[in-house]
Amino acid sequence: MDLNDNQKEAAPEDTQNNKKEKNRMSTSGRLLESAVDEFALNGGFDDLPGKGKPIKIEDGDVLTGIMRNANYQPAWIELRKEIAADLKRITERSGLNPLMEAELEPINQKIRKYNRLVPNPLLQKGLVSGMNLHTAYDKWA
Repeated sequence: MDLNDNQKEAAPEDTQNNKKEKNRMSTSGRLLESAVDEFALNGGFDDLPGKGKPIKIEDGDVLTGIMRNANYQPAWIELRKEIAADLKRITERSGLNPLMEAELEPINQKIRKYNRLVPNPLLQKGLVSGMNLHTAYDKWA
């Protein structure tokens, strides 16, 4: 018995294992489909908001329009608004004091997190200090 004979004997076994794996995957897919179909037949999708209404898509980016209609904002946009509100609160107080630097550190932590979350490096922003507080607020607002 040579190497080619061993390969020929192993081949049918491998083929059977591949068929079993494919069968298992298609069975789980069918189970999922049947569960969704059963849910739909039992009225699971009948009380969804906006049922029967067309999706209003604005000109431009389709994904942005759908997210806007669903009132969804990515985490980085919500964080940007939060940072702008924090900067506004600090800039509205009159006078610069040494405690302001301590108040800016949590904001700078948020800015670091924002810079990690934004999808494009061009959207990243610099940290804030007492010296550049007003110009930074203008960039964030």
